[in-house]
Amino acid sequence: MLRDTVNRYLMLSGTINWFDPVKGFGFIVSDEIKMDIFLHTKVLRNFGQSSIADGVEVKVIAHRSDRGTQASEVLSVASPSLFNTFGYG
Repeated sequence: MLRDTVNRYLMLSGTINWFDPVKGFGFIVSDEIKMDIFLHTKVLRNFGQSSIADGVEVKVIAHRSDRGTQASEVLSVASPSLFNTFGYG
């Protein structure tokens, strides 16, 4: 569900496109908007995780800035399916 509030914060769901813990960031492909969402490791750590696998479904609060759409809070992380874990998805 896409919610756009007065402060330009959005509740979005999507899938981790890629995340590199060494670089400290990655991107989410959103189900609702036609752009990638930047995910910084600091935001992921606030949720209690230091890394996340590609293909995992997430829900985030994001905000729009002059640099694009960025996750500001992770709300949930779904467990990856075994099908995708072994590269069959």
